Amino acid sequence: MSNDPWDACAVVIATLETRLKSALDRGLFLRTAGELMEQLPAVAAVEIGCLGDSMDPPLCAVGERPSRAADLGWDAAVTDASALSIRLWLLPDSASDTTTRRAIEEALPAIGGLLVGAIARIRLDETENELDSVSQLSTRLFDDGPWSVRLHRIAIELGSSMQVERLSLLLRCGARFELVGSSVQARFDPRADQVQQTQAIATTIDQQLDQPFDAAPRATVTFRGEDDDAVATFLQTGHAVELLVTRFAAGKMLAIGEVFDSDQRCAADLTAAQRQLFDAAIRDVLRSRPRGYLRRGRDWLGQRSIRWRIAAAAALLAFLCLYPMTIRVAADGRIVPRTQYTVYAPVTGQIRRMACQSGMQVSAGQVLCEFSSHELDLQITRLRGESVAVQEQLQIAATRRGDDSSKDIASDRRVLEARLEGLDSQITLLQQRQADLIVHSPIDGTVTLVTPDDVGQLQTPRPVRVGDSVIRVIDQQDGYRVELDVPDQEFGYVLAAAERQDDAPVECHFRIRSEPQRQRQGTLRGLDQAASLDRFGRLVVTASIDPNDQDATFAADAGVVGWIDCDRAAAGFVLCRKVIEQLRLWGWL
Repeated sequence: MSNDPWDACAVVIATLETRLKSALDRGLFLRTAGELMEQLPAVAAVEIGCLGDSMDPPLCAVGERPSRAADLGWDAAVTDASALSIRLWLLPDSASDTTTRRAIEEALPAIGGLLVGAIARIRLDETENELDSVSQLSTRLFDDGPWSVRLHRIAIELGSSMQVERLSLLLRCGARFELVGSSVQARFDPRADQVQQTQAIATTIDQQLDQPFDAAPRATVTFRGEDDDAVATFLQTGHAVELLVTRFAAGKMLAIGEVFDSDQRCAADLTAAQRQLFDAAIRDVLRSRPRGYLRRGRDWLGQRSIRWRIAAAAALLAFLCLYPMTIRVAADGRIVPRTQYTVYAPVTGQIRRMACQSGMQVSAGQVLCEFSSHELDLQITRLRGESVAVQEQLQIAATRRGDDSSKDIASDRRVLEARLEGLDSQITLLQQRQADLIVHSPIDGTVTLVTPDDVGQLQTPRPVRVGDSVIRVIDQQDGYRVELDVPDQEFGYVLAAAERQDDAPVECHFRIRSEPQRQRQGTLRGLDQAASLDRFGRLVVTASIDPNDQDATFAADAGVVGWIDCDRAAAGFVLCRKVIEQLRLWGWL
C-alpha cells in the first residue's frame, strides 16, 4: 500500500487489468471494491451497481457506508437500458484532501471502463452457460417415452429448478384437478390418501389465485397457510413448511412444490427461458396423452362451462316439451256490417235514374234506382205487335160465316185465341220484369255506392251487366262483425277449437289497420262451410268474429289483421309447427 494516492490508483487499475485476462465472474466487482479500500485508506465505503438491469444494485458494497451522499461517483452506460454506477465515501478527515479526491476522480473512468467491459464478458459467459443449460434441459424434457414417464421426468427437472423437495403436476379436469406426475415416483396409486389430499388442495389453491387460469403464465406463488386453513392442514399432514405454486399450458397444468426445510432452501424462481421450455414440454406431453372415449367424455363434462351449457340445453328442452303455449292462427280480414242489402243489376242494360247518393239515409220501401233494358223493351214491343196481328186475324175470322168451312173457321179462331192469350201472358210477365227494374230499399239504413264515379256518385245513364253490384244499404245501428280469411292449411286448428267452444268461447284478437296501436277482442261466431279464393288467389275459409265492444271507429270494409286462439300445445310444437307441418306433408313424420 502506497501513501501516494496516484500510485495507489495505478495499482488498482493494474490489478484489475491483470484479473481481466483470466476467467471472470461476479466476484470481480467485490474484489475490485476491496482493492480500492485496501490501496486507498481515505476511502470509507465503496458501492458498485448496475442500474436498470436484471442485476439488481448493488453488485457489491464494501465498508460501512455513511448516511450522507457519496463523495465521489462515476456513471457509464452499459446498454441502452442499463448503466454502471460507482460510488465512494471518504473518511471525514480525508474528505478535504484535494489530492486524494483528484487522483480518485481521474482513476474512476479507467476503472469504470474496465468494469463495463467485464460486465459484457460476464453476461456473455452467463448467456452461453444458460443456453447450454437450456439445451441440455430441453434434451431431457423432450426425450421420447410414455407420457407418464415424461411427466415424471418433467416433475424432477422442474422441482430441481425450483429447488423444492417434492413437486406434483396436476391436470385441470373441469373444476377439479387430477394428479398426473410427481418428482418422487413415476407410478402411483390414484386412490392413495396423499394423492387425494394433493388434488383437494390444488382445487383450494386454484380458487385463491387472483389471476384467471386462461391468462399468461404467472410467477411462482408461495403459500404457507394460516390457522384453520386448508393449506395449513395439508402442510401439517405432509410435514412441509410451505408450498410453491405456478401454472403452465394456459392454466391446464398446476405445479405444486413442497418445501420441508425452509432454512436450507435457497430461493429460486424460473427464468423466462426455463418457463417457456417447461411450458412447451408440458404442452407436448398433453398433446400425446392417450385418452379413451370415456376419459374424453369425462373431461369434457368436467368443464364448468360445458356443464352450464348442458344444463341450459336441458332446461330449454324441458321448456319446449312441457310448457304449454296457445296456438295462434293469424289471418287478414275486414269489418263487415251485420245487416246489409246489396243491389245487383237485374238485366244487362243501363241505370236510367239514381234516386240516392252515397251516405244518404233511406227508409224501407224508398226507391233507390231504376234500370232499363233495351232488349226487354224490344221484346215487349215485338209481343205487342204480334198481339195486334192476332187480334186482327180474329176479327177477320168473325166476319166469315155460312159456308162449308165453318168448322175450320171455328178451329182457327180457337188457335188464334190461345195464341193471343199466350202473348198477353208473356207481355204481362215482361211488364212485371220491367216493373222490377225499379229497385226499392228493403231496410232502413245508409247508402254506399259500390263503384262511384270520381264525383262520389253514379252518373246516369250508365251501362251495367246483369249481376253487377251497384248499391249497398247498411244498417249501422245493428253493429258490425269481423270476417277473417283463415288460410286453408291452418283451418284445422280453428275448426278443432270451434268444435270444443261449448265449454269456453274461442277468443280472438284483432287490430284495425288504420288504428294499429289498439288491440280489440272478440269471440268466434262461425265458419263458412266452403273454401274460396281471396284476392291474391289463395285458398281461405272465412271465419266470422263478434267483437266484444262495438266502436264508433268501425267502418264497413276497413282492413283488419287478427289472431284466433286455438288449442294449447307444447311450446316446441307451437314455435316449430310450420316446419313440423311441412315434414308431415312430405311424409317424414
